[in-house]
Amino acid sequence: MRLKSIVSSCIGNLLEWYDFGLFAIYTPLFSHLFFPLKDPHVALVMTFGVLAVGFLCRPIGALIFGFLGDKKGRVKTLRLSVLMISIPTLLIGCLPTYAAIGIWAPIMLMVIRIWQGISLGGEYSGNLIYLTETAPIKYRAVVASLGGTCANLGILLASVVSFASTAFLSTLAFQKFGWRIPYILSGLISLLIYYTRLKMQETSVFHHLQQTKQLAKNPILIVFKNNLPEVLRTIGMVCMGSTFYYLCFIYMPTFLTQNLHYSLMKASGMMTFFIGTMIVWVPLAGMLCDRVGRRKILLFNAALIALVTLPGFYFLLTQNVMLILIVLLIFTFASSLEQAATSVAVVENFPAKARYTGLSLGYNIGNAIFGGTAPVICAWLMTKSHFVFAPAIYIVFCAILTGSVIFIFVKETRGCSLE
Repeated sequence: MRLKSIVSSCIGNLLEWYDFGLFAIYTPLFSHLFFPLKDPHVALVMTFGVLAVGFLCRPIGALIFGFLGDKKGRVKTLRLSVLMISIPTLLIGCLPTYAAIGIWAPIMLMVIRIWQGISLGGEYSGNLIYLTETAPIKYRAVVASLGGTCANLGILLASVVSFASTAFLSTLAFQKFGWRIPYILSGLISLLIYYTRLKMQETSVFHHLQQTKQLAKNPILIVFKNNLPEVLRTIGMVCMGSTFYYLCFIYMPTFLTQNLHYSLMKASGMMTFFIGTMIVWVPLAGMLCDRVGRRKILLFNAALIALVTLPGFYFLLTQNVMLILIVLLIFTFASSLEQAATSVAVVENFPAKARYTGLSLGYNIGNAIFGGTAPVICAWLMTKSHFVFAPAIYIVFCAILTGSVIFIFVKETRGCSLE
């Protein structure tokens, strides 16, 4: 039953990131369908802006679902979150374009992304909590890394579906209705996942809180009164990883197509391959994290990203295929280490009583400020400065910030009690 519960939790997480991956991959198409402006760069920035709005709304969902997770239980909240995610996903698949309803098309797209952002506010962080609280103490990082693994699986699935849609449909057919099919299927599958989550078991940590009558009356109040340092540490820990991940796997296809003149299919194919490798690398990084500890891995990774990002961008611009592949391989390795270590460290960072609320709030604020805005900031920096290294400098800044937070404020938590 524990295994079935973990699988059900992971599948919901997979579909969350599948939907995110689809939107990111379809960004050039959506900029044409919903923002038909004369300047394609401005349209692209506006579409990335819609992507960012969904992230900016996640802290609101974090408070709502975090409150429920600490009051009513991890499982009940995960059931509700996946149900709320399925509806806006279906709506995107049915949304009229600018050519059909004019200005209302981008407005409705924005509203749906806001709904999605609020609904997703407690899904990924709730999954991390559920996986970590369910895992044996010696294998917490490995089990928690399944959250990152399923996120990568979701984005990989989005890449495969996008490739299949463009391969089997004509360009005209794909732009008219083909892009809608993956969204509609995702929404319907999300409803099926809700059914599987009806059989999930509650975590022993939440049972302990119930039995010892330690459930918080107001988790939000407790977080703001007692756990703001933990929230700030979480924001600092996710700063680097979120910006680096979205740079590598969301913005990078756009960078390769606009600056190195790669075809969108070739750039997306390269990203698909490297995302696929992370399905193996992230659990292996989790095993290493269980052996070495969270703090050492996080510090090493912050130093690695700070040191390799600028040279990496330089070698990307050489247009040497072998150098580009080596750079992207190093970037993928660094992102895998970060996902495994951060996933478990942020959960162990919080006390059980207000863990869902505090983690969801810190994680989603960090991702809203740094992660969700990374593609639009990178695109804006390139458009305004015409300096190709501007995105890399931004990533190095985030890596230094995260490394400083970990070095000064984060203690080793391997083997600590979660109750």
